[in-house]
Amino acid sequence: MSDTSTEVYALRYATRPNCMTSEAFYRHDLYGETDTPVGMDYFFWLIRSQGQTVVVDCGFNENVGPTRNRWISTTPSELLSRMGVDPKAVDHVVLSHMHFDHVGNTHLFPNATFHMSRAEYEYWTGRHRDVPAFSWPVESDEVRLLESLRREERLELVDESGEVGTSGARITRYAGHTPGQVVTDIDIDHKKVLLAADAVHYYDEIRRKRPFYLFTDLEQMLDSYDSLRLLDERPDVDVIPGHDPAVSAGYVEVDKDCFDLTTPLVALPRDVVDADPVNG
Repeated sequence: MSDTSTEVYALRYATRPNCMTSEAFYRHDLYGETDTPVGMDYFFWLIRSQGQTVVVDCGFNENVGPTRNRWISTTPSELLSRMGVDPKAVDHVVLSHMHFDHVGNTHLFPNATFHMSRAEYEYWTGRHRDVPAFSWPVESDEVRLLESLRREERLELVDESGEVGTSGARITRYAGHTPGQVVTDIDIDHKKVLLAADAVHYYDEIRRKRPFYLFTDLEQMLDSYDSLRLLDERPDVDVIPGHDPAVSAGYVEVDKDCFDLTTPLVALPRDVVDADPVNG
């Protein structure tokens, strides 16, 4: 059942305007194209629905970011304040996956229940966790914080899909970028907004079949792209990529770096390139 009072926002806390296509896409050299800036925005997301407040991801920690050449332009706390949200009053936090730029501020939400995929949790807390070549996209301290949340019974693990409290939001696993990457969807009036997080970083991943450079299983990621592409082609579904500057350009900015995902500025193109530019 849809809820016309549901609000969904993308909150941009950092940006890398000089990120190049060769940095973003796996084997960009195969396309025979000039390496140009594609940009990379860093978002987390806010849902208010059915009397509940849901935060999807929480950005990277301002102390961790500089060690990875990343800098916060606006803290998540400040962005939530602009939207009238006290982090202590947040009911649920969805963690799409455990990469450092998505789980870095769990401490901001002392009263929230956290939700993530069981496959994701078990992968990063598993037997290879201390091998740098395996664990480099995650922060060991942040993994330990999630283990603490699990012991405190504040972290709920889902298998393939699950509800987020009584908010009406749902999470579904789309593996490949990581084993337990989840997508969050919510119904708004006659449309579904699908927060892809890093299941889709850029529209080009699903519309031009351009794999992102980082993944745990390329074939699974491409399968997830195929499933998400079918949804993206539907006029009643808005797929929102996790890092594409087109999101900032395509939706109404209700406050600085706060974008209303229920109000597009223009109809975003839904063209799909079926042919691979290398193999035809």
